[in-house]
Amino acid sequence: MPEQIVPFATLVGDFEYSAWKMLKNEDYAPVNISRLISFEGAKGVYLPVYVYEGNYDCAWSCKIKQNSTTDTEKNTKEVYRLQNGVSKGDYSIICAAYEGVELNKELAEYVRTLNYRYDDLKPFLPQDLNNYLFMVRNRDDLQTWRQWGDDTLNNMVMKNTLIQMQNNEVKDFKCSVTSTGTSEGIFIYYPVWMLNYQYDSELHHIFMDGTGRNGVRGTTLIDHTLKAKAEKPFIILRYISVVAVVIPFLILLAGWYKTSIIVLFVMGLIFFGYRFYARWYKHRVIVKARKEREKV
Repeated sequence: MPEQIVPFATLVGDFEYSAWKMLKNEDYAPVNISRLISFEGAKGVYLPVYVYEGNYDCAWSCKIKQNSTTDTEKNTKEVYRLQNGVSKGDYSIICAAYEGVELNKELAEYVRTLNYRYDDLKPFLPQDLNNYLFMVRNRDDLQTWRQWGDDTLNNMVMKNTLIQMQNNEVKDFKCSVTSTGTSEGIFIYYPVWMLNYQYDSELHHIFMDGTGRNGVRGTTLIDHTLKAKAEKPFIILRYISVVAVVIPFLILLAGWYKTSIIVLFVMGLIFFGYRFYARWYKHRVIVKARKEREKV
């Protein structure tokens, strides 16, 4: 058993409310989704995790977009300049310390996204496990770090470095991270709400951090009929785009240069007009479906 634990700060009702809010806001969720999913099987589980703390140094390089320039042929082109730098800081990350049937890959990935706070910890007492499930660790801290920690740290440092770039457009970003303090992890229990269910022979899952701070994540059911209806205009738009190019080109081959320009202009108006309609239509279908889901 661990020496410390992060206690649950939410109830199963909080999990259900947050999950429904996520599910019903999805674009193509079935209208009757509330009848397809039951939260009676929702579980509060204490997951075994290792907390890794230390310092990192990062050397990075990338290309940052500059203002567009115009060459001698009056063509606008994008210009990127090479930039590099270094950054350093402290880190505190958590990684799942269990591998087995009960802990799937999606849950382990979700754990990596959790924001850990040191002040959440309290000394572990056996009665903390009352009314909750718990898992026993079966990995040591070094093995867990090799499985999840190194990659988690790299992603965290890369994300923080890109944030410092503000709103600049970046490409070819590379980051080399070295760290200290990763040889040992602190074993704790972390609270997670979870629900696993099946639909059309597919396994789906929903997770929520038991502290309530990190939101809900999961897979959503898709109504393929609703999706096809919403995206139907975009299929027609593909044919319009082909016609908008082919017809002016054929007219140009016939030697009617001025006519081809006029036709190209008209077809361009039709294309952009229909694209606007397709986006409007898709938005209308999605909004209407969300309103219907709220009524069920």
